[in-house]
Amino acid sequence: MLTPPVAAFPSKRKKLRRVSLFSVAFVLFAIGLPTDAQATFTIFGPFPPIATTYGVGTLAIVPPTTNSPAPWLFTSSNTNVATVSGKTLNIVGVGYATIIASQAATGKFTARSRPTQLRVSQGTPTFGAFAPQSISIAQLTYTIVPPTSTSDGIWSFSSSNPIIASVVGNLVTFHQGGSVMIYGIQSGARFWKTAGTSMRLTVVTLSPNLGTFGDISIMKDSVASLTLLPPKSSSSGAWIFTSSNPTVASIVGNVVTPMAFGTTQITATQAAFGNYGSASATMTLAVQGPLPTVGAFPDVMASLAASQLVVLTAPTSTSSGGWTFSSSDTSVATVSGQVANLLKPGTTTITASQAATITYAPPVPLTMTLTVEGNPTIGSLADVQKVVNDPDFTITAPTSTSNGAWSFVSSNLAVIDIVNGVAKVKGAGKTTITGTQAATKIWTQGTTTFSVQVFGHIPTVGIFAPISATVGDAQKLISPPQSNSSGTWSYVSSDPKVATINGTSLVIVGAGSATISATQNSSGEYSQSNIVQTTLTVKPKPSPSPSPSPTPTSKPSSSPSPRPSPTPSVTGAPINATLKVSASGRILTVVAIGVKPLVFINGKPGKVGRNAVKPGVASVVITINDKVVYRKAFTIK
Repeated sequence: MLTPPVAAFPSKRKKLRRVSLFSVAFVLFAIGLPTDAQATFTIFGPFPPIATTYGVGTLAIVPPTTNSPAPWLFTSSNTNVATVSGKTLNIVGVGYATIIASQAATGKFTARSRPTQLRVSQGTPTFGAFAPQSISIAQLTYTIVPPTSTSDGIWSFSSSNPIIASVVGNLVTFHQGGSVMIYGIQSGARFWKTAGTSMRLTVVTLSPNLGTFGDISIMKDSVASLTLLPPKSSSSGAWIFTSSNPTVASIVGNVVTPMAFGTTQITATQAAFGNYGSASATMTLAVQGPLPTVGAFPDVMASLAASQLVVLTAPTSTSSGGWTFSSSDTSVATVSGQVANLLKPGTTTITASQAATITYAPPVPLTMTLTVEGNPTIGSLADVQKVVNDPDFTITAPTSTSNGAWSFVSSNLAVIDIVNGVAKVKGAGKTTITGTQAATKIWTQGTTTFSVQVFGHIPTVGIFAPISATVGDAQKLISPPQSNSSGTWSYVSSDPKVATINGTSLVIVGAGSATISATQNSSGEYSQSNIVQTTLTVKPKPSPSPSPSPTPTSKPSSSPSPRPSPTPSVTGAPINATLKVSASGRILTVVAIGVKPLVFINGKPGKVGRNAVKPGVASVVITINDKVVYRKAFTIK
């Protein structure tokens, strides 16, 4: 038992006599203590006792409330029980200690301290793993290794069933197979209480070696009963026999009596004996009779798209026994009663089994193939872009849940012709490729389409001259740039408030300027051209004033000449300017007369004149005044 120390303070306080404030101040002054005018008395809140157990390690000290800002100082009267570090108690033993909380004088506040009692009781030890054990009976004994423990108390052990395994000290002796609980008790120590733990010990018996226990077939009306012989065994344990279906054959002792047609599982079980455990063996006993005459069970084809249920038709039979059906692949179809539930395309074997009756034995189960046909799920094929004179390419079949063979046809043989899955580029244009997947045993025919766009050579387009008009002008036929293609032209106006497009003509709407974009459509071996642009300038309608004031036509003649800003032409060049690009070997030559273009080859700056390029595709882009006026790809060998 732990004995608390004598209380540090008396339990009763003496009553203070009433004195005048003057007398108190005089006394305080006389003994040198601060008066109310000099200091404030420090006031503490409660400092409750502390109780804990050994093994917790450390505890945080909660100081009492105080009106002083001075820092706290804590001390322990018994460092064999607890030491102090700052505001933390370090528990090092069992017993009692007085913990004193102190605040020094600071500012106007007086110094003060308050004690409390710390009681540390014995702790409950912490055990390590006491793992279950399975040990062969042939080992005879087992030495218990106690679990790790925070306590140094003495261990003692006992068994929950000494008939299976008995314990002396820490030695276990095996007597027969089975499972017991081993209880370990660790006695109390200086700092620790008495505590216990347990683990399961399984004594594993030897498995006897059994001989054969073969299947038996008998005729119900020819055998009244038969005596069962157990399989040979290395154990001497007693045998018992059971029947899984006593309505087919009943067993008394080791005598079997056939009751009805059918099969039953006969189980021979040997009891544990000595160092050997229990063992069992099974065999099938078939009680036979005459077999009925059954009809055909033909295969069935069913469409998953049409219905998910198929009623199974049982074969004809001279027996009245009930029929049961089962599916070999329940991912394709399951069977409930006489109805097959179709789940996915595929094949499954449906087995029909007829039960025995008093007259007939069950016939051999019949099987048929149920084929579930479905529509394939076909992946998409990406559209393809080619250029005239590109090599032939093989069409890759899309993904499909079906494994049917694929064939492909082109809607425009002048663009693409397909021979044995190989697409041959014939000319510029667009065609639709239709892929057809042949039907299989479980999948219907499927189709998919994708388009092939074959681009021709990019036309060489000349300068798109600027256009001038006046409000009130009739529709103005657009003069397209020169081109080596015979394709028709399409136009777009950037500002419908200035002009709109009617076929190949301009419809003048209002004064101002607009950008006219021209694109030449595919024709023959030429594909669509690059976009070329020019500026449309629409002047206001002349005033009807009869005065011979200067006409506004003189202004355009003076404004474009000296200014560095772009002329009305998109290219910023005179109408008779020349721009040509040619390739010879690995040299690209750019000729520019009357213009100062910027040349880019494969996105990098080039120059007017001769440009050395590497083998491959060289993409030439030429701009004037930040407008693209030329774009063409050359194949460099």
